[in-house]
Amino acid sequence: MADSNSPKPHSIAQAKYDKANTVRYGLKLNTTTDADVIEWLAKQDSMQGAIKRLIRNAIDQEK
Repeated sequence: MADSNSPKPHSIAQAKYDKANTVRYGLKLNTTTDADVIEWLAKQDSMQGAIKRLIRNAIDQEK
């Protein structure tokens, strides 16, 4: 019988895909000095999407 704590095949495949195809960045914000940023991000439908959009706009401006 398989151990109930062992990873499921989907989890193993997902971890393998993530390791090969993704990168993770963390962002630490100060609740006092970055309150405006925190509030703005909280209002977004997708925080990740909003951050990517801002970065891509900055990249386009550098061209």
